Order: sequence, then C-alpha cells, then structure tokens
Amino acid sequence: MTSLILKILLTIILVQSLVKFFVFFFVKYDRRRKLLDKSYGDKTSATQLFDNIILVVLLIFVILLFVSGEMKYLSFTTGLYVGMTLIQVYFHRFSEPLPPDKSPKPPVSPIKMMSYGIQAFPKKPWKEIIFMAVLFIWALYMLATEGFGL
Repeated sequence: MTSLILKILLTIILVQSLVKFFVFFFVKYDRRRKLLDKSYGDKTSATQLFDNIILVVLLIFVILLFVSGEMKYLSFTTGLYVGMTLIQVYFHRFSEPLPPDKSPKPPVSPIKMMSYGIQAFPKKPWKEIIFMAVLFIWALYMLATEGFGL
C-alpha cells in the first residue's frame, strides 16, 4: 500500500513539475511578472509556508520509500546527489545582474532576486531544464509501465 501511495504522489509531483517548465515558455513574461509581484508584495519571501509544507511532504516521500522496502541506497544516493547538483548548476546560470526594469522592488533578498531573474530569463538554464524534463518524462513512463502496469 505504501508503494502505491508513493507512486501516486510521485506521478502528481512529476506532472506538476513538467507543467512548470511549460509555464516558463508559454506564459508571457508580463503575466508571470504580475503574478510574481503579487506573490512577493513588499516581502522578501513568497514561499515560507510552501517551504515548510513541502519539507514535510519530502519527509513523507522518504518514509514511504523506506517503508515500502524499495529504497536502494545506491540509486537513492545517486539521485540525491544528481538532483541537488543539477539544481545548483541551474541556479548558477543566473549569474548576471538583472536590468533595472526586470529587478524586484525593495526589500530585496537573495531568493527574491533569484525568483525575478528566473522569471525574466527562464531559458538561461535550458540545458538543465531539458535534463530535468527528460528525467521526469522517463520517471513518468516508468511509473506508468512498471509502477502501474499500464
């Protein structure tokens, strides 16, 4: 049962992750910028509640994986390292200063500046996005065929 719950949750998260990539490329910058401005307002963070909730969700994922008996230390550790490093390299693509018209209004925190940079230039980490998308599509395929037997 824990394995089925984990498969369902992973499918939902993977589909949501792929949709986010498409939003970057098909929703115009002006619309994304308005949503970002609304989310941040005059705050330095727009995700504190989400961050706390997703941390619990991630813990649940790991617990479900462990309880299901499907945790293999080598693949888990490799995936952990690849995922963390991929995100690090993704963020490194945003090393150039933002032009004033793309910069956030004060107060500005490092994460707020990064969020505005990502929305302004979502194609900068195109290699990392393709890498993630390929992995997510493969994972969805494996969930569908091996996980759910479709």
